Amino acid sequence: MKILYVSQSFFPSTGGVSYYLIWLSRKLREKGHDAVFVNLRTPKLPPEEQIEGFNIYRVPRTRGFPEGMVKEYTEFKELILKVFHGKNVPIDRLYNKHVYGFNGYMGVNLYFQDRVREVYQKERPDIIHVHDFQLMPLGWLLRDLRVPILFTWHIPFIDEVESGWRRFVVEYLKEYANSIFSTKAYVNSALKSGLSWSKVTCIPPFIEVEDSNIDFRKAYDISEDEKLILCVARIDRLKGQNILIEAVSKLKLKYKLVFVGNGSLSKEVLKIKDKEDYYNELQMMVSCKDLKDKVIFTGAIKRELLMAALKACDVVVLPSLQEGFGLAITEGMAFGKPVIGTSVGGIPAQIWPGVNGFLVPPEDANSLAEALEYVLSDEKRARMMGKESKKIYDELFSAERGARDHLALYKRLLGDGV
Repeated sequence: MKILYVSQSFFPSTGGVSYYLIWLSRKLREKGHDAVFVNLRTPKLPPEEQIEGFNIYRVPRTRGFPEGMVKEYTEFKELILKVFHGKNVPIDRLYNKHVYGFNGYMGVNLYFQDRVREVYQKERPDIIHVHDFQLMPLGWLLRDLRVPILFTWHIPFIDEVESGWRRFVVEYLKEYANSIFSTKAYVNSALKSGLSWSKVTCIPPFIEVEDSNIDFRKAYDISEDEKLILCVARIDRLKGQNILIEAVSKLKLKYKLVFVGNGSLSKEVLKIKDKEDYYNELQMMVSCKDLKDKVIFTGAIKRELLMAALKACDVVVLPSLQEGFGLAITEGMAFGKPVIGTSVGGIPAQIWPGVNGFLVPPEDANSLAEALEYVLSDEKRARMMGKESKKIYDELFSAERGARDHLALYKRLLGDGV
């Protein structure tokens, strides 16, 4: 079959959805299927090209968007990001959405609609699969096409979000043949928000990892007798780096704690000043607790170096207060590492307590310290947990599994003739 994927971004742009789609399309091609893509065009990219043999079509095809449209589009989509990541957004912004960029948001979606229709006529895909909240109106805009159109929601969808916002999203999702969420909790919230049980599927995220020849310990002067504790997350209060610093200050063993990442969801979701203030607070914590020789902030690093960090570490920790799925945990599992995370979002779906790691309550530094001490004080125990992590990853969170789940859904939507 041929699948047309529609998303805001794709390779060569980095980001979760970009990686998700390239990993998925590679696996589908291995199984004899084809994929084509429609995504946003940046000034330096051509309107059409091939990447790894896949046909890529971009929006807009010729001239740029009308003046002000992209600014409004960005304002409204980042408003959605704020809402579904627990930021305090007054509900009146939904009721007055046209003041907050909704017209530009719909304008960009209309441009995507035109491009998708053009590509549909040329490529004749069996399935159209739209990805993420930036483009969710496309199901309604393209509802006349004689092909199943489905949607994947990539960010949290939880009961704590104002019901009006959840219903606003669900009204768009009702236009799709099916909507995919990453956890059963998100599915449950979508059902309670009005989405039909027959139009919802749970497909957990998946990742691919690569080997690296970089010696991470040497690059950051970490000795072999020091336990390497790795936390991969943007600098954000919701990621709980301060709790992890408090926890490691209680450890008796020899260690280095490495924080990788420095970005934010967007300049609007996490203001630059907030990020800088939080980063300075973390640095002050490190200094006050006399941990300067034990804590490293790498900032954003290239993927090859990240792979080297995952390969070299002894444990991966994600101490989030709130989380979508927690792919940093998944990456640790892919490298056969024990994992410790808080019991929020999609993290509990990945950690089997006592088998491949431990779950701890959010904002509980004492429990986190105890879990770290327990895992790292016994090398044999840590290795066994790491082996279990790899088994769980291979079975549940690999791109191979992701491709199988998607194919099963596509075939169900297309019927027995596929």
